[in-house]
Amino acid sequence: MNNSYRRGGMKGVTYGALTALCAVSLVATAALAEENKENSTVFSLGKIEVTGKSDKDSSPAVTTVSGEDMLTFDRKTVAEAANLLPGVTISKVGPRNESMIYVRGFDLRRTPLFLDGIPIYIPYDGYPDLGRFMTYDLSELDLSKGSASVLYGPNTMGGAINMVSKRPAKLFEGNAGAGYTSGDAYHAFANLGTNQKSWYLQGGGSWVDLHSFQLSDDFKPTSAENGGRRENSYQRDGKGTIKLGLTPNISDEYALSYIYQHGEKGTPPYAGTNPSTSLRYWRWPYWDKQSVYLNTHTTITDKGYVKSRIYYDIFRNSLNQFTNAAYSVQGAGNSAPSWYDDYSLGGSLEAGTTLIPYNSLKLAFHFKDDVHRETTAVIPKLRSEDRIYSVSVEDSIELTKKLSVVIGISYDTLTAVKAEKYNSTTKQIFDLATGDKDSVNPQASLVYAYSDSGKLHASIGAKSRFASIKERTTWSVDLTNVENPYLKPERTVNYELGVQDTLAGLVKVKSGFFVNAISDYIQSNIIGKNSSNKNKTQNQNIGRINRYGYEFEAFAPLSEMVETGCNYTFIYNDNLSNSMKLTDVPKHKLFVYGKLTPLKPLSILASAEYDSRRYSNSDGSSVAGEFLVVTSKVSYEAMRDLTFEAGVNNLLDRNYALTEGYPEAGRNYFFQARYRF
Repeated sequence: MNNSYRRGGMKGVTYGALTALCAVSLVATAALAEENKENSTVFSLGKIEVTGKSDKDSSPAVTTVSGEDMLTFDRKTVAEAANLLPGVTISKVGPRNESMIYVRGFDLRRTPLFLDGIPIYIPYDGYPDLGRFMTYDLSELDLSKGSASVLYGPNTMGGAINMVSKRPAKLFEGNAGAGYTSGDAYHAFANLGTNQKSWYLQGGGSWVDLHSFQLSDDFKPTSAENGGRRENSYQRDGKGTIKLGLTPNISDEYALSYIYQHGEKGTPPYAGTNPSTSLRYWRWPYWDKQSVYLNTHTTITDKGYVKSRIYYDIFRNSLNQFTNAAYSVQGAGNSAPSWYDDYSLGGSLEAGTTLIPYNSLKLAFHFKDDVHRETTAVIPKLRSEDRIYSVSVEDSIELTKKLSVVIGISYDTLTAVKAEKYNSTTKQIFDLATGDKDSVNPQASLVYAYSDSGKLHASIGAKSRFASIKERTTWSVDLTNVENPYLKPERTVNYELGVQDTLAGLVKVKSGFFVNAISDYIQSNIIGKNSSNKNKTQNQNIGRINRYGYEFEAFAPLSEMVETGCNYTFIYNDNLSNSMKLTDVPKHKLFVYGKLTPLKPLSILASAEYDSRRYSNSDGSSVAGEFLVVTSKVSYEAMRDLTFEAGVNNLLDRNYALTEGYPEAGRNYFFQARYRF
């Protein structure tokens, strides 16, 4: 372990002590994971796995963070919101300043992001930057783990993350807020909606401006970072949304949405101790995304329906690479400024029926066309294109009043239409060899409701993921990297066994074990030497990993004045192929919170998160140390629906990092106000 980063660690707090802390707090946080029950502002057309209103009917595979939870715990980005849940680890791609989450050890390429059931990712590498996706306009965040429904479509190897937007329920409604965080960070948001029975209109906007953040006083200066305010740590994001819906009758609905996002950011330079890590002076002048999509639901008699989703998604960004800390000299060659100009278009069609007694049968078809276009100051525009098709069938069968089973299977195909590369020596554009791939993914889950509140569940599912354009086509003129367009899909068999119940009519608990048997995992492999005697590498399907894990969560409203909870995650990776380390996933993660409401308008919230150490690169030479981060805030409802809040993030001023060499913010203070109507 790299002891240089233990300065930001727990300083003597042991895992055993944290386990005791969890017990003291009644081993609880399922409030964060509980399905948001009757919430009329949820855009139901945007949900994939629609569960019942009771604990008995809810799917064990799905956990939810409600919009109210996001505001209560001040989770401004999707990454921060998802991190409230067990099985989720938040991370940072330090060299790119991108927020990332891992779901049971699977990254965002293997657990894709959706918006109202529509896949949202960057066509080139499959990674959306979750730091760019704000939560202010979301009604909830649904996370499906393990046996995620085959109705999501392809690449859900580790599950799926679905951002569900808002839908107005009243004649006129909305909410708004604004706040300030020390270090010169500001945010503001507003959402407005009207429901006119036969139609509705929902709109919203948000703005976040972070000038910089303050490092911990325990941070020791390095050659690239002198402490105080973090160098080049600015971020600015603006977002606007509008949705028009038609509801001609009680069962049918048609909604057209438009979303515009604009972002810009800097990448703080490496401030760690690994001498092999090079400094990068990067700035992103724009990170823009536009989406237009149509969601429909049409009832076919009283026992059938048809849903459709059609979308067009545009992604553009620019990267400026500099050679000096003053950000005044642009790089050249591979370090020249670059631009992406991507788009995706596609759609899905889902049909369902309950004509067969005790069966809910669903059939879905998905199509997606991803186009990546990139250029730099020294190469012409290059184009890559992938087309993905998927067909899936899912049947939910009620065997008895207490026992049900869900069986699903999907067939996915990927066609690599084009993958252009430029030879800077010959000045020619050429098309890399392409190959078509397919995959079959069967799965089944069993749920036994042994009481009104308790149930056991078990599942097994074969899942897969197609290699991204970047993984298949990465190469270099000097052959230190060699492309591999014939990469096979990664595969896993996911097993899960769990139980959930309400103890003494008060404490809601959920516990589960899971195993992922992963094969054909894509890893970079040394295949020889180039003409300069440097290692020549290629992405290959050489990885075999067994992953074992355990999750526990609970929620206990002790009285009208006291609420408490926690969740815990254990993940162990056994790499069967080689000595490479799996990065960015700690073995232990624990989250605890407590809320006190001594008076009706006044509440006090405190939470703490502990993460054990994690590897930041695959050879194990960089390690981000364990940490404990504490947050607290006070809320006061000055008048009905008008709330003022003040609090402290990183109360103990820990010097910690999610990626070694990229320290997070130290102690900071915030003030904000919210109003709903």
